[in-house]
Amino acid sequence: MKAGVIKLLTDFKRGPSFRSRVFILIFALMIVQLAIVTTNFHKSLLDTLEHQVGTRALIQAKEIASDPELIQEVRIKNIPAIERLIGRLHKISDASFIVVGDEIGTRLSHPDKEKIGLPMQGGDNAGVLERGESYISLREGSLGYGVRGKAPVVDFDGEVIGVVSVGYLFNRFDQWVAFYAEPLLLELILLLFMTVVGAWYFSSHIKKKMNGMEPSEIGLALHLQKSILASVYEGVIAVDRKGTIFAVNKNAARILGIESYFEKMKSSSILEYISNTQFFFQTPFENDIKDEIIVINGQTVIANRVAIYDQEELFGWVVSFRAKNDINSLAAELTQIKQYTDNLRVMRHEHANKLSTISGLIEIGEYNAALELINSESTRKQQLIDFVSSRIQLKQVAGLLLGKYARACELGLELKFDPTCQLIQLNASIEPNELSAIIGNLIDNAFEATLKNPASEKIVNVLITDAGDDLVIEVSDNGCGISNDIASTIFSRGVTSKDDREGHGIGLYLINRYVTNAGGVILVDDAEPKGTIFSIFIPNKGNKA
Repeated sequence: MKAGVIKLLTDFKRGPSFRSRVFILIFALMIVQLAIVTTNFHKSLLDTLEHQVGTRALIQAKEIASDPELIQEVRIKNIPAIERLIGRLHKISDASFIVVGDEIGTRLSHPDKEKIGLPMQGGDNAGVLERGESYISLREGSLGYGVRGKAPVVDFDGEVIGVVSVGYLFNRFDQWVAFYAEPLLLELILLLFMTVVGAWYFSSHIKKKMNGMEPSEIGLALHLQKSILASVYEGVIAVDRKGTIFAVNKNAARILGIESYFEKMKSSSILEYISNTQFFFQTPFENDIKDEIIVINGQTVIANRVAIYDQEELFGWVVSFRAKNDINSLAAELTQIKQYTDNLRVMRHEHANKLSTISGLIEIGEYNAALELINSESTRKQQLIDFVSSRIQLKQVAGLLLGKYARACELGLELKFDPTCQLIQLNASIEPNELSAIIGNLIDNAFEATLKNPASEKIVNVLITDAGDDLVIEVSDNGCGISNDIASTIFSRGVTSKDDREGHGIGLYLINRYVTNAGGVILVDDAEPKGTIFSIFIPNKGNKA
């Protein structure tokens, strides 16, 4: 009970809700409109009735005044005859009264018999008796306030000998107004009811569209939205289904290099400021997309897309993105630091084994054998180093290949480099670290596939060449091949052939994004008798082979 009272007091202090204010406003406006309409209708009706009734009274007065029988009786002032004649006429008339007076305004006929012989009241007979005019008068007489038609009684010599006054009292007006206003009143009551219902549902609709929030709460939410967008480190752009921007933060403009257009972007089409907008409208439209590597305005970014719904209908999307260099978790398994660390570990392990062998030979006195092993190892290593360093001018890729060669030896595999390998200058639209990630991941996948096939020849072949117009990368193995279950989706994020899916399914996805962003293509073929061949072609513009 106490809580309810406190709530009522709090609501009273806050004032009526937005819904109540809208309802009251619409209802009040309708009441004012109805009052104006009713007042104007009443005035217009009264004016119309006054004119029409006055005209009717005047016509009747003229007709009665021109009756020869009445003229004769007025001339001789035969009151009983006049009374009989007026009584007969009054029965067929709807007038409130018919009064006849003589040439000085003395009543010769009156509904109240006691007032016959007394002067006519109202003071409006001068025009009739003195000038012989006929007219309408609005005066108060002995019977009450009303509209009267005045006409002179003229004898056969043209002399005014009396006056006829036909009148309608205002109480008759009230009856007529009620008669004509009753249908209007019913319509007004119906209209008022419909307005109340309509105002209530309209205010409810507005409240629903505002998600039940008050204007002050909406204002606060708008300020919060602006503050949140300004504080988010990522770039954020929200668009509707037509591509119209309705929210954007400064970091988005900064990352995409369009800061000078920031103030103009809202309510504009995204096509005006951003290239490569396919990600925004990627099908299926209702699906959310996470950590997609795309190129926007020449910037490689990691983007996410979340669908916006208005009730059950798709309204648009919110796209957030950050520069690819700012993200480390996605490519953690493929970063060059980890690759170089693995390579150094392999080389250290391999050299430790070789040193142990040489040390053992020396201890047992097999000096020649130790020397032969040293020379053989040195010659083989030097030949590999000479081949890689002379053919692969991109040092980052050269170091990667040497490390993968050592890793193959540790795994009991043979990594063969095609004699035509060469990488003189990287002119493709791809970064050296991205190229290293592509090559390293393809070789690692080939190692794993080869080890899974017990009947494999344990050989992985690599071809890297920029001799033509394209940078070509080809890695083949004679491993277990690609399962039909995942063949059509191997480049999708999270798809992997490994039993342990946690942390996997990223490598081929990243390769596909890097190659696609560089304008290249990937071909996947089966090797004979078993295995897989990955072939990548990236346009190498400005090649100087």
